[in-house]
Amino acid sequence: MNIHKYLIGLSILLFSSGVAIVAPIGLSWLEQRQALDAAPNATIKVAKVSLNDAQTLIKGTPRHISVPSLGIDVTVNDGVYNARTAEWTLSDTSAFYATPTDPVNSQGGNTLIYGHNSKEIFGKLLDIQPSAEVTVTTDNGYVFTYVYTSTEAVKPNDVRPLAYEGKPRLTLQTCSGIWNQTRQMLYFDLKEYHKV
Repeated sequence: MNIHKYLIGLSILLFSSGVAIVAPIGLSWLEQRQALDAAPNATIKVAKVSLNDAQTLIKGTPRHISVPSLGIDVTVNDGVYNARTAEWTLSDTSAFYATPTDPVNSQGGNTLIYGHNSKEIFGKLLDIQPSAEVTVTTDNGYVFTYVYTSTEAVKPNDVRPLAYEGKPRLTLQTCSGIWNQTRQMLYFDLKEYHKV
């Protein structure tokens, strides 16, 4: 009789533990699935910079990013969204410039660079301090320096941060949350730029 009670108690304990472990994973999976389902239908309205302004436009494609205060020093490649697989370009060895967004430039718009939340890429970004500086080197030999201003966590299918118009802004994106279920968006304002 005691063995029977013991087995029932053990079964209840194992079932409860399983639910406690599986429920957050299931919820995270559901959020990811909803984000992937919504992504192909999401409209990304990106304001590209114009050459019509009186000021000379200095621009380039990001090829390297550095956050000296955090020890981040990473190559940047072009990243694209594959509508067939519903995935963005990713790798464990580099960050990516989201090509639908503005190139790094001197006049306006939003440049998005994203990467894994790993120690090799952008994992340390979550420890960034106010006024930290980021440098982005372009394919045509310019170095743009940005200053950290703010951050927010958004759902994977939230394209609102990309619909930005205004002075030049750099947005860095990496995963956050216990299950990497959210996207941490970090915003930086342009401080200066120069030719190397």
